Amino acid sequence: MSDEAAPVDGATMYAVDVGGGPLRPLGMQAWAVDAQRAQVVFAASHRVETFASVGGRGPDPHLVGLADGGWARFDDFEGWAEPAAGWSAVLDVAGDVLTVTGRAGVLFYEGGLNSLRAWRSTARRHGVFVALAGSITGPWDIEEAQRRGEMYALLCPVVLV
Repeated sequence: MSDEAAPVDGATMYAVDVGGGPLRPLGMQAWAVDAQRAQVVFAASHRVETFASVGGRGPDPHLVGLADGGWARFDDFEGWAEPAAGWSAVLDVAGDVLTVTGRAGVLFYEGGLNSLRAWRSTARRHGVFVALAGSITGPWDIEEAQRRGEMYALLCPVVLV
């Protein structure tokens, strides 16, 4: 995610559910998938919906943040073919805790990964993993998000310690 605020469109109405107390920074979940390519799927734990004043959905702040933060649309393979500038990750193998930081050292994710030995071996050998994120709640939503053009990818350098 970008460390800068997403632009606010004057023709868009923003709604936030404040009934459950203050929102912490955008919570993330992560899944280590596809050991042959060392992929990690990230999904936001909660989302902010926006609505255009003329009806319909407004811009999704999560997707805007991905695009502004150096992620490329999934179908733009050249856009994520090289490791993303300013991004890095460390996987603490003993605790299976992945820490991912974006540009300017902004924390993107810190938490469990549930990685398999084959996934770790691939990530260690290549020194990167494919990060996937978008308008999803988990890995099962990727195909539909790709069809809607709401899936992003990033090649993230990683060190296993």
